[in-house]
Amino acid sequence: MIATTGLAAPFPYFGGKRRAAAIVWAELGDPAGYVEPFAGSAAVLLARRDFSGRRVETLNDADGWLVNCWRAIRLAPDDVARHAYGPVSEIDYHARLAWLQERRSPDLVAWLEGDPEACDAKAAGWWLYVMACGIGDPFGRGPWRVIDGLLTDTRELPHLGDAGRGVNRGLPHLGDAGQGVNRGLPHLGDAGQGLSEYMSRLARRLARVRITCGDWKRVVQPSVTRAGTGGDGARAIFLDPPYATSGDLYATTSDGIAERVRQWCITAPDDLRIVLCGYDDERDALLEHGWERRGGKAGGGAGYSTRADNGRRERLWTSPACLGHGRQDALFGEAS
Repeated sequence: MIATTGLAAPFPYFGGKRRAAAIVWAELGDPAGYVEPFAGSAAVLLARRDFSGRRVETLNDADGWLVNCWRAIRLAPDDVARHAYGPVSEIDYHARLAWLQERRSPDLVAWLEGDPEACDAKAAGWWLYVMACGIGDPFGRGPWRVIDGLLTDTRELPHLGDAGRGVNRGLPHLGDAGQGVNRGLPHLGDAGQGLSEYMSRLARRLARVRITCGDWKRVVQPSVTRAGTGGDGARAIFLDPPYATSGDLYATTSDGIAERVRQWCITAPDDLRIVLCGYDDERDALLEHGWERRGGKAGGGAGYSTRADNGRRERLWTSPACLGHGRQDALFGEAS
């Protein structure tokens, strides 16, 4: 099994594939060009073992604030750390979430699409704070709005359903000794110095990564997938689209994406090394086209799912060009 780095995203993310990263890279090798059309927490890219020389790597996501966060970490890590650092505060959580959601619009994506270096470090830090402090649906608008410059709870009465959670459904996560964004990162004491150092490590890793915002189909075009230099000369794509059973756990609409991605895989160029994620047998139509399915737990995300067994249900489907094709027993110790 290929060893991976210790880098991880500084925020929890539904469906992250950090546990599956070693399996993925055993299949993808050391490609000259690598694309993640559904970046999310970028767990697989961050787990890629160190290499010398150049590679062409591309991260893409349709969520504007997520892309803004990765760009800002790459270009202004200290500023992001400064705005993200701080103890969990209910009023700060609601205020920052309301501020971000009021600005989540088509203009945000257009701004990020129009300039590959466009980013807002303060918004990135606040987004990290919200992601780390919140529980439940991380992208729900919630009841809080800014009205006439004041943070206002628009509910007339508290909702007392949902197993007695009531108003607490929208409260920040108050466990972990109030650490917020700091709870999942190593060595984050010293008044935020550790957080800044970690952001700098991420910035160095992302220094040459292309980070785009938009539809996934844009970055699986030949003009993107054929770019590359060094490594073993191959081109690779890691596809982790919203699953058909994911519901509203993503910031952007996910209706029909899983099926469109599967259809694209059927017609993809034969020489592309592609790993596709999914549940159970939902991608098994690819087996008729020479693909293989890898069993075993692929998950290890943020735990937003209502099904405790979802991690065990996850599977990886690999294209015929992948390195483990035809020899799964040797790589993974189990049959497909």
